[in-house]
Amino acid sequence: MSVKLDNVIGFHHAGIVVPDLDKAIDFYTKLLGYEVMSQSSWGTDHAGFNQIVGLEASAARFCMLKGGNAFLELFEYSSPPSSEQPAHLGANDQGIRHIGIAVRDVDAMVRRCIQLGGSAKNASVSVPGAATATYCRDPFGNLLEFVTPGGRFPEPIIP
Repeated sequence: MSVKLDNVIGFHHAGIVVPDLDKAIDFYTKLLGYEVMSQSSWGTDHAGFNQIVGLEASAARFCMLKGGNAFLELFEYSSPPSSEQPAHLGANDQGIRHIGIAVRDVDAMVRRCIQLGGSAKNASVSVPGAATATYCRDPFGNLLEFVTPGGRFPEPIIP
């Protein structure tokens, strides 16, 4: 049984921390066709951003990309320095492990991802009564899932 919560509008964005914001913007705009909506930065003395992200003396450049029915936010922190490399994390490690992106042709997206500097370990798989999907990694090691909706996996919600 689901409960309707009047305060929840829907999914808004995912955020990815990368070591090179310009390279990430280039990769994701070319891969997904998303557009740069805004770019900005904050310094270590900005109390508002420090409070939002829960860090002391943080500083970062960031960019919001817009496409389809969601946004993708990219961050490059200069303070404090990022510590964990996502390429060392597997799909089974705790935390947010991948971003699922609905596409019309999974294999075409895998080829494009590789062409732009990403990587793929396995070919796509079609699950009867479900969807066709596979995981790739962006140039920074973050997991992306390309999925062609079908069966138990419906089309994305378009407002």
